[in-house]
Amino acid sequence: MLSKIRIKKFLYLKDIDIDLDKGLNVFTGETGVGKSLVVDAVLFVLGKKGKFSDGDYVELIFENVQNEYSEEGVLILAREVKSGKNVYYINGRRATLSALKEASEGLITIHGQNHQQKLFDRERHREILDAYAGIWHLLEEYRKLYIRYRELEKQEEYLKNQQSNRLREIDILKFQLDELEEADIKEGEKEKLEERYRYLTNISRIKESVYTAEQLLSEEEGSVSEKLSSTVKELEKVSGFSEEIKEIIRSLEEAKAIIDDASYSLSRIDIDFDRSEIEEIEERLNLINRLEIKYNTDEKGLVDLKEQFRERLEYLKNLEFELPKIKEEKEKVYADLQELAEKISLIRKEKAKQLEKSLEDHLKELALNEARFIVQVKEAEIGKYGKDSVLFLFSANKGFEPMPVEEVASGGEISRLSLSIKLVAGSDVNCMIFDEVDSGVGGKTALFMAKKLKKLSEKYQVILITHLPQIAVYGDRHFYIDKYHTSDSTLASIKQLETDERVKEIARMLSGKTDEQTVELARQLLQSAK
Repeated sequence: MLSKIRIKKFLYLKDIDIDLDKGLNVFTGETGVGKSLVVDAVLFVLGKKGKFSDGDYVELIFENVQNEYSEEGVLILAREVKSGKNVYYINGRRATLSALKEASEGLITIHGQNHQQKLFDRERHREILDAYAGIWHLLEEYRKLYIRYRELEKQEEYLKNQQSNRLREIDILKFQLDELEEADIKEGEKEKLEERYRYLTNISRIKESVYTAEQLLSEEEGSVSEKLSSTVKELEKVSGFSEEIKEIIRSLEEAKAIIDDASYSLSRIDIDFDRSEIEEIEERLNLINRLEIKYNTDEKGLVDLKEQFRERLEYLKNLEFELPKIKEEKEKVYADLQELAEKISLIRKEKAKQLEKSLEDHLKELALNEARFIVQVKEAEIGKYGKDSVLFLFSANKGFEPMPVEEVASGGEISRLSLSIKLVAGSDVNCMIFDEVDSGVGGKTALFMAKKLKKLSEKYQVILITHLPQIAVYGDRHFYIDKYHTSDSTLASIKQLETDERVKEIARMLSGKTDEQTVELARQLLQSAK
């Protein structure tokens, strides 16, 4: 529901709050006062193009909204003109126009002679017929089948493409898998080979350092081991005089044992090698490097590739069995799809006749006595909504063949047609604005229209700009728009009318006067509407 329109400044409206309610909200005023300003203010927020002034600011506050933009059910949409630029807001935060339009989707619709009608959108024709027919459960079932059918179509196409390249790819995969299996590369192998290669290619330096170390530790005269032995012997001469010296001797003896162990380990290092081992390592490393370059991966990737190639090979070998299965399932799903599409089509054709009759009855009551409305349901290629093409055809006058609505209906006719459709088929939008939908209507027709608008407002929120008292008396809330002049500007005011004020406004609308007789007639009209 649109609960409030807040206007800080817009054209000649300034500092105005309009508190709306459920049901029928009526706006009236003198001719030329600009009653459609309210509609223009709403359109301004929703992105209408035009020449606007700096400082123009309008807010629309919606309640009980459940979408991703609302906060605890409240959605505030606003637009401001600042330094010649348009600034849009959603719940007080700056937003793009596209985001604002998305946030307002499905919340409000405007019907009037000067506003684009959804009836011009031919896709809406099918939606309206389906809503009237009440077949959403069938359409949902159909949608799931259709999605599955399209998936199977894509799978079949993919498998066919795969099939044509299958044998060639199998040959390539076999060769690649054989190559990798023959190489039999193990994870971590390359690092070990490189370490061994560095060792073998530096064996001369290793030999020299090992020999020198052995000599220094224990072999030559004055070696570390020999000096430690001499040191221990010297200290033993005085060890009886000091426990501390004894402790030092024990440490030195431990150090000598470690030195002797190290010397023994050095003597056992294998510093003999076979030249052929280097050649084998070089050959192995070259193979790994070549395969890494060829397959654009590292050593671990080569190990993983073997398993991937095996799986892909298995899949390709099974392809010849998969395609017939997919074809069989696709044919079954298509048969079910056709059967359901036929069922939906029969219901549409049956309900189309009923919709035609109901709408023509409403249009006759709205002074379109010769109107003809045809819901054309033609068979089309099966698609995501069935196998029907739906088109609304309309003719307002006798002797003229019905044509597509957008080609022949005038603004007033479209408004009355929209009102009739809302009554018959319902609406997917909870708030509707009708801008002078009663233009060119009077007498008995006005009364019929009033009752239709009132009936519509029992289910939806209706905002109505009207000049007819017969319609205004049915409003649940009545707002009066007035225009006045100051010394340097023109301004407008919008006021919600209470009981006595409302009686006077209805009297004015009846005859332009508020004498006793007209006021009494206004009271009677209001009482009759209740």
